[in-house]
Amino acid sequence: MYKKPVKHSFKVFSENLKSGNIGQVILMYGIEQYLVKWAVDTLVKKYVNPATLSMDYVVLDEENASCSQVIEACETFSMFSERRIVWVRNFKPLTSDSAKGYAKEEVKGLAEYIASSNDKTILIFSSEEIKASAILPAALKKKAQCYDFDKIDKAEFSSFAKKRFRASGVDITARALQMLIDTTGYFNKESDYRLFNFENDIQKIVAHSDGSKVTEEDIERTVCGDLDTFVFDMLDGISSNQKDRAFQILYNMLHSGSDPFSIIGAIVSQFELMLSVRQMREDGLDLSSMHKKLGGSEYRIKKLIPYANKYSVEKLKNTLSGIYEVDRNIKTGLLDGQMALEMFIAGI
Repeated sequence: MYKKPVKHSFKVFSENLKSGNIGQVILMYGIEQYLVKWAVDTLVKKYVNPATLSMDYVVLDEENASCSQVIEACETFSMFSERRIVWVRNFKPLTSDSAKGYAKEEVKGLAEYIASSNDKTILIFSSEEIKASAILPAALKKKAQCYDFDKIDKAEFSSFAKKRFRASGVDITARALQMLIDTTGYFNKESDYRLFNFENDIQKIVAHSDGSKVTEEDIERTVCGDLDTFVFDMLDGISSNQKDRAFQILYNMLHSGSDPFSIIGAIVSQFELMLSVRQMREDGLDLSSMHKKLGGSEYRIKKLIPYANKYSVEKLKNTLSGIYEVDRNIKTGLLDGQMALEMFIAGI
């Protein structure tokens, strides 16, 4: 049976805003707090007079918001804005009925208030997580407009990037955009990569580009991260019998402030993944199958395949044993960080 796709909350919110269907009380929750901020900023822009922003837009954080303060902020009238906006962020009663500093009777009083709040005020509660059965969330679910700002889908994620590159006056090819999406790992189940991260990465990519077009190298240098790039560059040097280049890359990383433990962690991560890729290649798995089993960035897996093909499973296991030993030698004080890493590179 065909099921009509469920609209993401940001689209529902946009439609409600356009039609003027904005309630007096709103609950916004979910992992994409970027969208929460976007929604609040949009409401402020529409309803609050810029000349009275400091008076008609009130933000209450978990540390400075009591139930009585929330009600008091809502009951203050504005004479100059179409509507006053009160944003209550990370309010503890949204996640528990036994939050420290919040008596149950006070929370019940606030829950009752939202049914008849000031119609000249938009009261917004937001939290990444809520406990649906708690007193306040249960009341909000019944009486407020609720928006669950979960992850967006691939088409929306791609559109998000295109709009921001376009606004910056920079072009990006479909191939480079797909590489960027794969590199972020946004759609991996365990990923904690969010739209805040994505926007920051887009800004870094734009700054790194020549100002007209984004290349795959721009993405590799900015989104993959210095340590991941270091390991790939080091592998390039080693696999082409240019260990002097690998040593120079190591010295550059150390002199730029990277500590040996961070470098070791990056090497371990890449070689563990390389070993898994090599074993799966021997089992006949393709890139898509490997990505499903391993998770993480598909781009990273794809880039490691040629390196993995150059080493046997036994060689990769021995290399990992070597870096584990480097880690132990540094931690026990047997060798200093730089010397231990130099010996590791020399021994590969």
